[in-house]
Amino acid sequence: MKAETKVDQNHFWEHVAPGQISTVLMDMLPDTLFFVKDPDGKYIFVNKAFTKTLLSDKESIIGKTDHDLFGAELASQYQEDDNALLKNFTRITEKTELVTYRPSVVRWYLTTKIPVFDTKGTVIGLAGISRPSLIHKEPERTGIMSSLSKAVTYIYDNKFKPLFIDEIAAYSGISISTLERSFKKHFNCSPGKFVTQVKVSTACELLGDPSYSINEVCYKMGYSDPVVFTRIFKREMKVPPSAYRKSIKNQ
Repeated sequence: MKAETKVDQNHFWEHVAPGQISTVLMDMLPDTLFFVKDPDGKYIFVNKAFTKTLLSDKESIIGKTDHDLFGAELASQYQEDDNALLKNFTRITEKTELVTYRPSVVRWYLTTKIPVFDTKGTVIGLAGISRPSLIHKEPERTGIMSSLSKAVTYIYDNKFKPLFIDEIAAYSGISISTLERSFKKHFNCSPGKFVTQVKVSTACELLGDPSYSINEVCYKMGYSDPVVFTRIFKREMKVPPSAYRKSIKNQ
């Protein structure tokens, strides 16, 4: 009879030099995003796949928050999930969500996040992975996710013109009430709010281009009244377009 071989796992891990597995192997994942954040939401580490989604490099991402890197329409939801996780010490498992690519490309991902503790048991941040989800490409099995994907694509494809909820619902093949419920469930906002945030996020990019006047940005985003545009922009960004442009110049 063959003798049983016991493995002392604790002894093994105690002697492993830190950083060999978590960072090196995560960098080798071609399509799975891996990240670590501190309690303030600032990125401590991201893998190569993460940098590719932003067409950036690690040095430009470390120390930034989701609001610095992604569109405001999704960054707020990421932050809300992070805050709940850090407060309740719970994990988020395979949540279906959108990851924004610049410029204006979105894809579905399954995201899992866990709290990170120090040696004394204090939460010092969180870590997570996001892997591509093909759920929206299987309408026969997940019809609502396919419809949501169509809705989001339609919004981004038509963000430079006035958008109405009934036309978004019609394009997606679902009723207005179903569209409203689905956006609330998956994005924690209404379709109208999502449209506004997509427009404002794009306006922020345009304001970084000095060749556009503020009024030109207003009209390009499908608003006919600069006063209305300024009011909406300030509501979302907490500052008017002129102050936002000035802050970009200062940076």
